[in-house]
Amino acid sequence: MKTRPTRLTAQAPLLGPALLHWGHFAGPEGTVAAGQWIRSDAQLLRGQNDSLGLDLLQVERPGLQVHRTADHIAQTAQTAHIIVIQLEGHSLLHAGDREDPIELGPGSVSYGNPKVPYRWEFTEPMTLMMLRSTAASMPLAPTVLRPLIGQPFDATSGYAQLTVDMARRVLTDDQLLSGSTGPRILNDVASMFATMLTTALDQVESAQDPALGQPALRRVMDYIESHLHTDLRVAHIAEALGMSPRYIQSLFQGQQLSVSEWIRRRRLETIRNALVDPAWAHADIFDIAYAHGFSDHSHFSRVFKAQFGLTPSQWRQDNLII
Repeated sequence: MKTRPTRLTAQAPLLGPALLHWGHFAGPEGTVAAGQWIRSDAQLLRGQNDSLGLDLLQVERPGLQVHRTADHIAQTAQTAHIIVIQLEGHSLLHAGDREDPIELGPGSVSYGNPKVPYRWEFTEPMTLMMLRSTAASMPLAPTVLRPLIGQPFDATSGYAQLTVDMARRVLTDDQLLSGSTGPRILNDVASMFATMLTTALDQVESAQDPALGQPALRRVMDYIESHLHTDLRVAHIAEALGMSPRYIQSLFQGQQLSVSEWIRRRRLETIRNALVDPAWAHADIFDIAYAHGFSDHSHFSRVFKAQFGLTPSQWRQDNLII
């Protein structure tokens, strides 16, 4: 069966392609090549079809600026989340129309919307960790995480510190991702980042208004996520959460998806990950689909191909690492 590598060794020539379409790089004297002035002694990790990127980078000279424009956004349209952890040094992030820059120092975590242009100034040599993810690899709605934009939080204690330490260990240990469990470990790291964000979100919202500690949309999404294997219907969700079906439908208007469409997408994304998970390697494809809420084989195959452009068996053959 065909295999797909889960990481790229971070030699200097590979940094340019990895960052090529992300933004325009400039120094005090003008444009510099993507990846110039930046190095990595770790790995550049890429998940399935580059749906997840985790980098540990060192900016070697002060004065580097990265401008992310509408053109760059169009070329990296699949990216739904970007998380930056400043490990050493300081930088200034000018996001969208925000007047005041976001100051990032050692231990700062910044969540950003990759659909918003920004200018990022590296005022001194520094080290950072950056995770870029599609919605499939980190199933958190960007609208739910909106309160975190422009609100850096600390990663030097608690669960955030545990997450950063784990990610750094994965990036710097050549043996940890070797073998068939590599993709699973990378997905575990993405899950830890998602938990870190939701923990920070609770803190930000509670500080703004204690009554907002668990917003309605996130409550519904959390319920859906933990019940994907069941017969999920709006009426059932409404009864379990003490909401009206109409109110739940209204919460999803900003997602440009109905509740049923969101449920189907999350089931399909979960199944797609399970199809290339070594823990499910010996399971029949339809058994995996059935375990995640699909009872009709032909319907499942049809909607999977419509969503991802490949049949379930084609996806598994092209991406399963054994």
